[in-house]
Amino acid sequence: MLAAVSNKNLVGPGGALDLLRHGLNTANITHALVVALDEQTGTWLGRRGTAYYERRLVSRTGSTDNHATSGLKFKVLMDFLSVGCSVLLSDVDVIWLADPEPHLRTLWEADVMTATDCLSPSADDERAPPASRAAQGVNRCAFAAGNVHGHAAFNTGVLFFRDTPAAKA
Repeated sequence: MLAAVSNKNLVGPGGALDLLRHGLNTANITHALVVALDEQTGTWLGRRGTAYYERRLVSRTGSTDNHATSGLKFKVLMDFLSVGCSVLLSDVDVIWLADPEPHLRTLWEADVMTATDCLSPSADDERAPPASRAAQGVNRCAFAAGNVHGHAAFNTGVLFFRDTPAAKA
């Protein structure tokens, strides 16, 4: 199951939720749904024939901004695992060009997988100001040359949890 979490802030024509829906439809990903955090989002999705379920959650701070909303996906994670369903949690701003399920099936040994922001250490170094690089440390990416500390910067925009005891731990 591919699932995204959204609230009314992302609802509307051309908004992030609309783009997610378009990408899922274009890539013919039929095993996807949106966890609607409020009634307005659920109503909007329902009118468009998008699979969803409503789970009213609020961040600890009460904020409804994108960062706070993204963090709520960890609360819905067990909704899926508790019923025996592996889940690929996606941020709403991810554009899916193809169905990831066939690829995930080949990675059967992994219980939990995540994306990384460390796509290119040299490109990251070129974009980041020297003071920012110093604060991050030279070994911020696990695959960077000379990284003996195992540090890695992960991006929780795409997370996969297989329905296994290890993933639930």
